[in-house]
Amino acid sequence: MIRRATEPMPERVVANKDRTSIAVLDAALRQFELFGITCSTMEDIARRARRSRMTIYRRFPDKARLVEAVILRELRNFLADLEVHIQSVATPEEKLIEGFAFTLKAVRSHLLLQRLLESEPEMLLPYLTTDGAPFIATARDFLAGHLAHELDGDYADAELLSVAEIVVRLILSFLLTPQTQVGLDDREQMRVFALRYLAPILQGAAQSAR
Repeated sequence: MIRRATEPMPERVVANKDRTSIAVLDAALRQFELFGITCSTMEDIARRARRSRMTIYRRFPDKARLVEAVILRELRNFLADLEVHIQSVATPEEKLIEGFAFTLKAVRSHLLLQRLLESEPEMLLPYLTTDGAPFIATARDFLAGHLAHELDGDYADAELLSVAEIVVRLILSFLLTPQTQVGLDDREQMRVFALRYLAPILQGAAQSAR
């Protein structure tokens, strides 16, 4: 079943009972932004977080786990920002259009994503491709939940999940291969693209479900 948007959505990670974990994640994010993942060590992150290496290893057994935690937190924070952005949008089609434009702009301006794509794509690509299932599922379920809430059961869950996954994978494609003949240089072009190509997918899903 799709989690409806009326259920608790991902909250922006600004506070946590485990302040040490938050400090470590903050330090790791900044370290990766400045120096990349390959050149950053757990000792570098411990120094930046002002914590001992042992303290970090208790929470994150290795650097791969820490990298995954940083990326997942960034995704959760993005979804919380997206939640705020589309709250006032009236229709499901408009939510899809605005969500697409907001997301594409956000991923193109994300400092860590863009740094890794430019200098260390081999470190990032597994999280967005072969090992990307958890992140795709999180984004897909978020979008499908919003659409399900707005459409009041007019769509089958499977149809909504399919629409949501198509949108998520399309955004990933534009992120990983930004050079394209499709004009998506500003918000208005993104909205026009979504209206022309994504909204009909949602409408087609409704017809199929009925």
